[in-house]
Amino acid sequence: MTNIKDIAKYCNVSVMTVSRALNNSGEVADATKEKILKACEELKYKPNAAAKTLITKKTKMIGLIIPDIANQYYANISKGVSSYLESKDYGLILCNSDRKKINENKYLNFLSEGRVDGIIILPVKPKKGDYEDIVKQIPMVMADNFADGLNVNFVSSDNYIGGTKIIEHMVKQGYKNIGVILGDKESTASNNRFKAYKDVLEKNTIKYNKDIVVHSNSTFEEGFLMAEKLVKKGVDSIFAINDTVAMGVIKYCYENNIKLPEDLGIAGYDNIEQSSMLTLPLTTVDQNNKKIGLIAAQMLIYNIEGKVKEINNIILEPNIVIRKSCGEK
Repeated sequence: MTNIKDIAKYCNVSVMTVSRALNNSGEVADATKEKILKACEELKYKPNAAAKTLITKKTKMIGLIIPDIANQYYANISKGVSSYLESKDYGLILCNSDRKKINENKYLNFLSEGRVDGIIILPVKPKKGDYEDIVKQIPMVMADNFADGLNVNFVSSDNYIGGTKIIEHMVKQGYKNIGVILGDKESTASNNRFKAYKDVLEKNTIKYNKDIVVHSNSTFEEGFLMAEKLVKKGVDSIFAINDTVAMGVIKYCYENNIKLPEDLGIAGYDNIEQSSMLTLPLTTVDQNNKKIGLIAAQMLIYNIEGKVKEINNIILEPNIVIRKSCGEK
């Protein structure tokens, strides 16, 4: 196998000159650099990534921790991350925490042991103390949910505005007994949407009923199970924390002869691809999920490369996508 010494001998230059050329150093003349690169191609030289890491102290890899690899919303964020990293010649290590704190901690420790140059995390039940030591060791960006008081870059859509837009729309459609399937009680995203729900009800003089508000682990299966509880309480509509949960509700309704939207209105959140493909297209909220991923990756690379020193919080405004699931004409 060809090594760097072979390239140096072939080009009649020093090993150091070859190394500098391969690292695109300005200390090597363009003609020499071109000669070395051509030699690498002719001799089929492939750089040793491990050796390069030891020299540069850089892996050119980024770690991404998401809560649910099967959820299209997180898949779209991952696409945004990977597309930006690809343009910057970085690789990606994708980790699925499965919405479990123990898994998240395991991956944080794994990634921070010199395997990546930075971490993007969509955290589970985020608390400041869980990440303080990690951010001292390695650059980090949080997305979607944040930990209060943690000095770290953050990007998300505005969950309060998104929640306000979708609940206001449901109220305008005539719904007054809106059941809600929220996410985890410690999710900032879920809590901000819940606050919007209560504020819209108050603004429209609709009495808040805590009995028709339930929490879930934000999965399709939970949507199915929670739908039964809310339907039995006589709700006229359901707002689901995400489109995946909403589809669980829809399945329950189909299996129990509940007509949508005649008997029950349903709205989701995230605007995943499947939401427009349903027999009854889902009214939902578009969070610009791919853009969230792209911005998160950009913030992290800028941090790694020393281009930006200050901490930034970037909040995008989501848009409501009106279809047919809330009785729209």
